[in-house]
Amino acid sequence: MEKEFKISDCLHRLVKEMYRSIRLKMAKYGITPQQGRIIRFLALKNEEAIFQKDIEDFLNIRKSSVSNIIKNMEKTGFIIRSQVPNDARLKRIELTPAGRAIHEDAQLNNLMIEAKMRENLSEQEIEILEMILKKIQSNLEN
Repeated sequence: MEKEFKISDCLHRLVKEMYRSIRLKMAKYGITPQQGRIIRFLALKNEEAIFQKDIEDFLNIRKSSVSNIIKNMEKTGFIIRSQVPNDARLKRIELTPAGRAIHEDAQLNNLMIEAKMRENLSEQEIEILEMILKKIQSNLEN
């Protein structure tokens, strides 16, 4: 009897393997994949004012989780938080030079992982995969 294909199992294994690859590469910097995603987000938003709420929305995780990640990243010198002049409650989050250096090196790593995932896939297969994944995401969001 053939085992039933489960989308959730397949996606879970895929994400787990992808994170394993990323963790191996990011370990040399002493950062987690989540921290790497925050560094990338901040680098791409470069001149925009970014606050904790923006990171919560981007990562789609709880406020308390983002708060802990940001505190750790500030301690390790990858980001700085600065107060907004007109609102003492808001703190702008920015990359330090060390955070920018990690981003530059990590970009190459991300390109290599993306290329590895696309190996043996035609452009048509990639387009179909994108369409299917977007449908699944939409199903879960509704």
